[in-house]
Amino acid sequence: MKKGDKTHPRAIILALLFLFAQVSHVSAQQKAMPEVTIATAVSNLAFAALWVAEQLKYFEQEGVRAKITSAGGGSPCQSAVVGRSVNFCASSSEGLVLAHVEGAPLVAIQAHNSNLTLSLAVRKEIADKHKLTRKSPLSARLKVLSQLGPIGATSPGAVSEQIFKFLVTKSGGDPSKLKFVYLGGPQLPASLMNNVVDAFALSPPSAEVTEAAGKGYVLIPLGLGEVPELTGYPYEVLMARPDYVEDNRKIAMAVARALSRGGALFHTKPEAAKSALRAHRFSDPSKLDQNVFDLSFETVKPAMPRWGNMTTEGWKKVINFAAGAGIIKDPAKVPSAEEGLLWTNKFVGKP
Repeated sequence: MKKGDKTHPRAIILALLFLFAQVSHVSAQQKAMPEVTIATAVSNLAFAALWVAEQLKYFEQEGVRAKITSAGGGSPCQSAVVGRSVNFCASSSEGLVLAHVEGAPLVAIQAHNSNLTLSLAVRKEIADKHKLTRKSPLSARLKVLSQLGPIGATSPGAVSEQIFKFLVTKSGGDPSKLKFVYLGGPQLPASLMNNVVDAFALSPPSAEVTEAAGKGYVLIPLGLGEVPELTGYPYEVLMARPDYVEDNRKIAMAVARALSRGGALFHTKPEAAKSALRAHRFSDPSKLDQNVFDLSFETVKPAMPRWGNMTTEGWKKVINFAAGAGIIKDPAKVPSAEEGLLWTNKFVGKP
């Protein structure tokens, strides 16, 4: 103790004991907090609400510790939940419809998109040739899809393929004339920039990367809500086994609420959402250029829901897309859009 310091040794000991007690209390709380595993189908900004919730520690605030991983695709993500190796899967709703048709026990308990978020990119030369921009009439932009050469897609039957068929049909074209090259998601941007394919569709930032490089152009950013059939549409949803969420209602409610808070922040405090998203490891500035991030953010921001609850009308759009795009091949197996079969709001709560 320095000369002149009048702090009594007993006071120091009491302070240290108090600090130790506080640390022990926090440690005990963390140990008592249940841990859940959440797999995402892929890592992109369609899951922006999830990244914000993770960055701002909304899961811990709601009483759970979340371990978040990427499954590398919708099918392995769903299979992991069905096989009980993870608790939740964040993946596309039309994939859940297909899983239901195939007999998988899954239910959606929260939606973290209110529009389909795919961005359709074409080679810049194609957009320039037809004098098209994102401000051009949607009908003109849809029409050019029928004139494309090879289109890149992740795999046969994937939404990255079906979206082109759906939009070409919508514009009066013949989807059977489209030619697809199946390359997997990571290879699509480079394939477009090297003139291997004329177009592809993925959620941000994949298409936006090609625009920033001057090689591609995001012609139809569906996240902006220009296509009515794909707007008011629960695209990426949180799914789980029905028996798991019934047996773990508090955990299900905590996870659904944390995700919903992440999406709501885009409406209540958009700059805070943007900052949190930029600070997340997925958006690391050393890996994601600022121009790409800004364009991607503006594309997905309108697709973030004010809360994670769902509607029958929204699920009718999902089922109509799945049936119209050929994801559901047998009309007799088209499921009901009513709450209780594919989805439920009983765990998502209210803001």
